[in-house]
This record gives sequence, C-alpha cells and structure tokens, in this order.
Amino acid sequence: MVSTVLARKLRRDLWRNRWQFSAAALVIAIGVAVYVGAADAYVNLDESFSRAYAVQRLPDATLSGSGAVALRDEAAGLPGRPVVTVRRQGDVGIRIGDHTLVGRAVGVPTQQQPEVSRLALQSGRLPRRGEVVVEQHLADHFHLEPGDRVALLAPDDWRTFRVSGSALSTEYLWPARSRQEIMTTPEHFGVVFATAPDIRRVVAEPVDQLLLYTADRDRAPALEQAASSLAGERGLLFMSREEQPSYRALREDVDGFGEMARLLPWVFLVAGVLGTYVLLSRLVTSQRAIIGTFAANGFPARTLRRHYLGYGVAAGLLGVVPGLVGGWFVGRWFTNAYTTSLSVPVAVTSLHPRTLLVGAVGAVVAAAAAAWVPAGAAARMSPAEAMRVAPSGGTGGRSLLERAVPPLRRLPARWRMTLRGITRNRRRSAMTVVGVAVSVGLVMTFAGLRDTVDGLIARQFDSIQLQDAEVHVAPGTAPTALGRIRAEPGVAAAEPFARYDVTLTGPQGHLLTLLTAMAPDTTMHRFTDADGNPLVLPDDSVLLGIGARNELGVEVGDPVEVSIAASGQRLTRRLAGFVDEPMSPVAYTSLAGLGDVHSPPSASGVLVRVTSDADAEEVADRLSATPGVVAVLTTDTLEQAMTETFGLYHALVSLMLTFAALMAAALLYNAMSANAAERAVELGTLRAAGMRGGMLGRLVATESMLLVAVAVPLGLAVGAWLADWFLGRYETEGYYWSLTLDPSTPLVVAGTILAVALLVQLPAGRTVRRMDLPRIVRERSL
Repeated sequence: MVSTVLARKLRRDLWRNRWQFSAAALVIAIGVAVYVGAADAYVNLDESFSRAYAVQRLPDATLSGSGAVALRDEAAGLPGRPVVTVRRQGDVGIRIGDHTLVGRAVGVPTQQQPEVSRLALQSGRLPRRGEVVVEQHLADHFHLEPGDRVALLAPDDWRTFRVSGSALSTEYLWPARSRQEIMTTPEHFGVVFATAPDIRRVVAEPVDQLLLYTADRDRAPALEQAASSLAGERGLLFMSREEQPSYRALREDVDGFGEMARLLPWVFLVAGVLGTYVLLSRLVTSQRAIIGTFAANGFPARTLRRHYLGYGVAAGLLGVVPGLVGGWFVGRWFTNAYTTSLSVPVAVTSLHPRTLLVGAVGAVVAAAAAAWVPAGAAARMSPAEAMRVAPSGGTGGRSLLERAVPPLRRLPARWRMTLRGITRNRRRSAMTVVGVAVSVGLVMTFAGLRDTVDGLIARQFDSIQLQDAEVHVAPGTAPTALGRIRAEPGVAAAEPFARYDVTLTGPQGHLLTLLTAMAPDTTMHRFTDADGNPLVLPDDSVLLGIGARNELGVEVGDPVEVSIAASGQRLTRRLAGFVDEPMSPVAYTSLAGLGDVHSPPSASGVLVRVTSDADAEEVADRLSATPGVVAVLTTDTLEQAMTETFGLYHALVSLMLTFAALMAAALLYNAMSANAAERAVELGTLRAAGMRGGMLGRLVATESMLLVAVAVPLGLAVGAWLADWFLGRYETEGYYWSLTLDPSTPLVVAGTILAVALLVQLPAGRTVRRMDLPRIVRERSL
C-alpha cells in the first residue's frame, strides 16, 4: 500500500513539475551525449589510424644519409625480423599548369608496391618511368586525374611527367613537409611518387633512406632502439615512427582529443549533478508539509529516502536514451568528418557497447547521487519540524546592501523586502548563485577555447611573421633572384633566407626541426621571449622555440648540437635565447653565421613584403614567373589554410558551446522556477494579503536578477580558469597553449546569460500570477 501511494505521488510530481524535470533530464542527456560521443570518436579514430598504419606498413624507423642503402642486409638482422625497404627522396619544385609549389619526390619501385610505406591507390596505377603517382591531397586540390601532366624541376630544367594515378600514404595522411611545417596546404607543398631512375634525374642531391617495419608489434620498441644505435654508429640521421611528421601530428591531435574526451564529460557531469541537486533539494523543501504528514503517519525514514532517491533516478532515466542516441551520432559524425578531411583510407565507426553501458550507468548513478543529500534531508525530518512549512529565518534587520548604501533604506517596504530576502535564506541564495555560476562557466569555457585558436593564428601572422610572401628559388640562383625580386613593382622589401631540416641534440634528447637563417637585421620576423622582450638574431649562436626547452633539457648559454639532414654536417651552437611562438619550436640564426655550412652563406629563398597599395596575390603571380623561382607561398594563403585546418576544431567547439548554452538555459530555468516554487507559501501569503501578482512577480524577478548579477563574475572567472586548464593539458612539441580571450567575449557571455535569465523569469512570473491561493492557505493552516 505504502509503495503504491508513493509511486502514484512520484508520477504526479513528475507530471506537475514536468518542465523542471525535463530541464534536468536535458542536462543529464547532454552529459551522456558528450561522454559517449567523445569516447566513441577517440576509440574510432585510434582504430582507424592503427588499421591504416598496419595495412600500409608505416615505418617504425627511418635511417637517412649517405650509406643508408648499403645497410639493407645488416638492418634485416635487427630485432623483430623487420621488413626493409630502401629508397631515395628529395625536395623539388612542382609545376601544375601555371602554379608552382615546393614539392617532394619519393622513390618507389617501378610498377610495384614498396615493402614498407605502401601506397593506397585511389585512382590509376603505380608508375612506370616518366610517370608519377600524385599524393591524394595534391590530386584533390588541383583535380588531377590519370593522364594529366605535371612538371618537376630538375637541375637543368623542368621535366614533364604523366600522372599514372593518385594514392594515399600513411607518411602524408597529414600532408606536412616537416614536423615544424605542419600547417601546409597543397598550394604550398605536395608529394609525388616516382620510380628510382626518375628520382635520380630530377633531384640534384637525393637523400638515401632505409625504412624498417616489424609485423611483430611487440618487438617494435626493440627494433627502434637497435636501429637508433646502428644510425649513431654509421653517422646517419635516425627518425622513429613517433618522430615522423604526419604520425606525430595526428598522434598529438588524437591524444589531445582523447585528453579532452576524458575531461569534458566531467565538466558536464558536475553541472548535471549540481542542476539535479538544486531541483531536488528545493522540491524537498517545498514538500516539507507532505513529508511531515508521511512521517507522522508512520512512514519509515528509509522509505522516504528511497522515494526521493527515485526522483533522481527518474531524471537520470529520462535523460539516458536521448543522451546515448545523441552521443552515438556525435561520435560517428566527428569520426567521419575527421577521417574525410584527411582522406584516411579506413574509417572505423563501430558501436561500442561498453561506452553505452558506462554512459547509461554513469548517468543514473550521477542523478541518484545528486538526489542523495535531498533524500537524506527528507528522511531525517521529524514530523514537528517538517510540519512547520516556513523554515525558521534569521533575526531580521537591514541587508548588506542597505548597510553599504544607506539611501536604499528609504526604498518602499516591498523593495527592501526583496533586498533582505537574499540574505534571509542564505541556502536558497547560495544554490541560485551556484547554478548560475555553473551555467556561465560552461559557456565561458568553450568560448575561451574558440578564442584561443583564433588568437594564436592572429598572433602568428600579425605579430611574428611579417612577410607577405615566401619565395623559394632553385639552388645557386638566390643572389640573382633577389635582385630581380627587389626590382618588381609592388615589392616594398626583400630579404634572403635559408632553411635546413636539422636535428637538435641536447642533454635530454633530440628534436627534428627546422633551422631558419635570415638577415641579421631582418624586418620580416619579430623575435620576442615569453615576457615580450625583443631578441636579436645572433650570428654565432641560435634562438630556439620555447617549446623545445623541455624536450632538449637546455637553458640559455648551453651548447646545442645541430645536425643538418641534407649534408650530414654536425655543428655546435650556443643557445642565445628562447622565442615565444605558438606554432612550433623552430631554431633561428643569421645567414652570416652559416659560413661553416656554405661559404659564402647560401640562401634558399627570399622573404617579400609588398607595398600597402599592392595586391599580394598579383605580386606573387608576377614573382612566380621570375627566372629561378620554384614557388611563391603567400602568407594570406597559409593563414587561410591554417584557419581551414582548425575548421573541424571550431566545429567541435561550436557543438560543445551549443551543448553548454542549452545546459545553461536548463540550469537557469530550474534555478529560477524552483526559486518561485520553493517560496510558494510565502508568496501566496503576500498575494492573499492583497499584493498584486504582477508586482509580486517583479519582486521575485528582481531578487533573482540580483543573484544572477552576483554569480556572473564568478562564473566568468571559473570558465576562464577551466578553459586555461584544458589548454594546459594539451601539449604539442613541448609547447603548452595558454588562454587567449577576445576582450568582448566575457561581455557577450555575461550579456547572453543575463538575457536568458530575464527570459526564464517569464514562466516563473506566470507561476506567481497563477498561484492556487486556496491550496496555499490550506497548507499554511496546517
């Protein structure tokens, strides 16, 4: 009988407060969706890449340098019985129609798949002599098909090749030129695969490479260690799979997403628990008379506890199914969007029962946990205490605002009552402030993540890289090209630069990076340390990106060994300082300091700044026709490519921002409506005493908005801290991102929350105007 009565009461309460419980269920559903979507996407991406790496045999180790080819037989005896492939590759100019770009030609067997780093053909066939297979990202961008023609810049002239097909390579799933040139675009960089004889024809100084892969994945670490030792003994450059640019970029990206996938659900879960707790604690407070009646009639405390726990479980169950379905769609959408954007040949979008089970159980347990304290409070009430509908208040007196602002004491009684109501029931006020602060914090967190990426891009291209274009020239033609470029109309300034793929070695390890050499008094690049202090480009030492400090274990003044990949030369340079740049820890020196590499120092390109009245694209088109010019890379195009690269990140953050906004609206609605419902007897008494419903609604709204005004700054601070904490968990190349907020963002978030808070006053005001006065009077007379 007791269970039947309480079950009927539970159903009726859920229906009577259906909008409040729907809001609580929405909060829980969003939490479940975020968990399931993030967890599924992370697992799917990890499996997609792992399968592609296994099928196409991404190398576990790569040895580069003169003499690497001769080590094939010796390498085959390393641990794990590795599969071994030798090849040659080198950077070349690529011309497609009228467009030229910096490219890379990679050697493959004639009409055969290489044993290691196989190609996933997307069209056509493997190349014969005089043919190339074009990497898929380049083929898609320029709409290349089998039978089309491309030209490669040989030492003597451009040579034309027929396109035999297009293919994906796991070495270029993220088509990066190097680990420090991750943000490339097909306008700037592309890869073609050619036969070994053709590589010797078009590449002046091809790099010999030895690629090793072990099918016994348990032995991969042993193979890597042995290959590293072999490379050190023979004076070769060693690159592990972890250091391969595409693998490293995608691994860090997926791991960073996995870190967020582990942390994000906790943010939404905490918000859901708090929202459900506020709703149920106020429900218990509003039903004190009913609880007292049950207790006086012999209902056991454990029965009452189970009953009010049932409200939390019900809210959790209401949110589970839509949360699971929504999370599955989110995970599938993100996996497909991510793999499609990279043209990954295998996209795994499996259903993961464990994730669904954890999400469902976690939602119900969290909702029940939120109900535990209110349920315990209901079970502990004595009949005498519970039957006193209005809890004992304070001693009265002036509010804090009245004491701080004496003129407020002359306000009409009804407005002084509103001010004093805030501190009269501190628990209710604290709950409202917490609920609103959580809402603000959620929105602010994701707004901050969005702003940070936009700020990093703006900082890189507005404050650090000051050139408008980067011109790459054929070897030995830089002095002549520099004079011609300076004479071009629209060119305000032009400076030579050189760039080398290098390995930096310090006490704690080594780092594959770029060494960029510029004019000592360059105006094309601004160097500053972490405190914003300017640094001078040194002649006999190097500046290093601050992200490399931890990887190399070096400090200012320490020696750093610099190994140049193309020539195998090893130099020792003093570390002159750390530059604070958001993208990657590259090294810088002056051209004058490279006399022991090339004497006289040899430039590989020209940095160009155009006049204010010139069109950078038009100038770039003219420069590309200059004799000796291999490619012209405009800064605007690179900035656009970087923005597009972060497009998926923006889409994900925008989705999370939408979830946060919906959750914030639900939390605000519950906080505001529960505020009115909890005070039903008090407000009904005032209404019965003759105060009009409209005035009473305005008084309640004013009190709520004052609490919102207190909560908003707290929520902004918490949200900014959370965003910065999330960013601090994401590390790339040793560089930790920090929060960069647009100055208008806190104002927009605060304004939006205030507008939503005003909007949700409407149903609360309607509740006040439609109060059932006879019922309230009956409850008051108990």
